Amino acid sequence: MPALLNKMFHLFLRDRDFPSHHRPHHIAYLRHVLRLSSLLCLLFSPHVYAEFAIKHADTQLNNDVYQLNAQLSYALTPEVIEALNNGVVITLELAIDVQRVRSFWWDNTVASLRQRYQLRYYPLSQQYVVLYLNTGIQETFLTLTAALNALGNLKEFPLLDKTLVQSSNHYQVYLQLRLDIEALPAPLRPIAYFSSGWRLDSEWFICDLTP
Repeated sequence: MPALLNKMFHLFLRDRDFPSHHRPHHIAYLRHVLRLSSLLCLLFSPHVYAEFAIKHADTQLNNDVYQLNAQLSYALTPEVIEALNNGVVITLELAIDVQRVRSFWWDNTVASLRQRYQLRYYPLSQQYVVLYLNTGIQETFLTLTAALNALGNLKEFPLLDKTLVQSSNHYQVYLQLRLDIEALPAPLRPIAYFSSGWRLDSEWFICDLTP
């Protein structure tokens, strides 16, 4: 099964530079392989192992703004690293939800944030570039490890204003990491959906927000 998915991925990479007059036959063959792979995956779906993790998180109040500190682990699989090094842009997302805990009702969401990052590799300069999609800021790294370490070290991230929090209530911060499959190139998405090497997300991590 992994060999079949691997073959499909290499077909996708080759198709980007395939002569245009041959592409209809090439795409038809790729679709045939995708259909066969989908059936096999439904019958023999492997256990999905999450490579992403949130190791620690806490909050602090600074100048009437709650800030988030967290240690995040973006451990990419060999499939994702191979795609990245072949020019595929990888989009990562950190979900942050602040909820007011209620005893007899559903918890109330006070704030919901989605921090998104694009990770890409430039072979000519042999550098990895991280684009912070929420701010437009861009950083360059010599190694993939350095780029992932930078993403994994979240310090003094502005979470929400103190005025949104009431001291008499209890609040919790929920965090989750994931790789955004929908942001991948369209031909690669079916491969990613049926491969455990692409379905990367962390468990939800909860820490208290103390007014």
